[in-house]
Amino acid sequence: MKTETQPRDDHQVRLITEIEPEAFEKTKRQAARKISQQTKIPGFRPGKAPYDVVRRVIGEDTIQKEAIELTIDQVYPEAIKEAGIKPAAPGTLDEIVSVDPVKLAFLVPLAPTVELGDYREVRVPYELEPLSDEKVDKFIDRLRTSYATAEPVERPAQEGDMVYATVTGKLTQPEEGKDPIIVNERPVQAVLRQGDQDEDEWPFSGFALQLAGLSGGDEKTILHTFSEESKFDALRGKEVEFQVKVQSIKSMTLPELNDEFAQTLGEFSDVAALRESIRTGLETNAREEYDQGYFSRVIDKVAENAQIHYPPQVLEDEINSVLQTIERDLARQNMDLETYLKVRQMDRETIIENEIKPTAVRRLERSLLLDEVARAEKIELDNQELETTFSETLAELQNSGDFENMRKKVGANRLANAVAMEAVSRLMNRRVLERLKAIATGQNIEELIAKQSEPATDQAETGETAEEAAPSAAEKPEETQPAE
Repeated sequence: MKTETQPRDDHQVRLITEIEPEAFEKTKRQAARKISQQTKIPGFRPGKAPYDVVRRVIGEDTIQKEAIELTIDQVYPEAIKEAGIKPAAPGTLDEIVSVDPVKLAFLVPLAPTVELGDYREVRVPYELEPLSDEKVDKFIDRLRTSYATAEPVERPAQEGDMVYATVTGKLTQPEEGKDPIIVNERPVQAVLRQGDQDEDEWPFSGFALQLAGLSGGDEKTILHTFSEESKFDALRGKEVEFQVKVQSIKSMTLPELNDEFAQTLGEFSDVAALRESIRTGLETNAREEYDQGYFSRVIDKVAENAQIHYPPQVLEDEINSVLQTIERDLARQNMDLETYLKVRQMDRETIIENEIKPTAVRRLERSLLLDEVARAEKIELDNQELETTFSETLAELQNSGDFENMRKKVGANRLANAVAMEAVSRLMNRRVLERLKAIATGQNIEELIAKQSEPATDQAETGETAEEAAPSAAEKPEETQPAE
């Protein structure tokens, strides 16, 4: 057997394997026996007809086709071994180059490769701003608003009022053939707070203040151009005309901020304890949000100097993974992909090419990059930390409500293995990001590694950080509904 290797630009290899005539003749006789076992040959029991008889009855071409099928299964593993290739996925028969002699061309996807470059020279300062007292005050104000009493008033809306309205929004310059309506008569409850720039306010920050001076029954048109950084991807840079119809206005009477109010919110002895818990929760949220952007910038910097190669089959697997995640998320909202596509006025091919594929590329390349950093930095995981992370992952799954269904579906052992793999992935990802942060902030990596190798402290052994041990009552809540 002779094998020729032809590298391709898409990180695949074309293997052209020539089979020796004597070996193929033996395979043809195996094929004839197989055919005679499956086909009735007059005068012979299944599988007992001589080769020449089978060839005369069945035909040379049929035997040859079956022999090539058998050859593919026999030759492919040997060709891979002879070429010294590590496939990323099963190869495919690309072409039957010739039948005399038999030459087969296989297309083999190669395992992804990453060349990191000078990743240790990357520098990105870590500049998390301290939490201001103003943000704590605003959070407390929202808490008080959620416990406020509301009374209808017959006057224009003013600061502190709750305005009940419906909102219809349409694009001022929609794409050709697209529905300009982005939202139709959506009910809205907006509290007018002067100087309150809430990034989570819908449909945009500062919307509520636009309703000041309106009375029940009034209508107002508001034009707003969404920024390029808007959380609504489809609206970035787009101008939207909002038509607001005011239904009613209510005056809000907030509870007094005192120790008694603090005690109604949880196990807080006084306002000071409440503020401290809120500050801890907000700082945790702010740090997590900042870290997400920070590590994204660091990874992008590392990627600039890296060379990442992978075959199309690996990307296709990642695309399918992203698509499955979307379908699971839609299922939780009692919606399927087909309905979602109709709402978006898109077809499957368009959403895959424009949205899912870019996400898959970014996710795949980041994963490959982090894996290579872990190898380059020789990062190892501590058994105690693994056990803690396994327990955390298992607890999350049990609290999700899907635990019993998954256990029944895949079995206890397979589920335990899946949880263990997820725990390893989480912890390794955490350790790699920590190392990248140390590199990007200019720390001495050798000293850091030596310090991490020292015996764990009592706190580390518990697997619980100061933030995790803090009261959880002040974590960022979901949007609250004001009292009627």
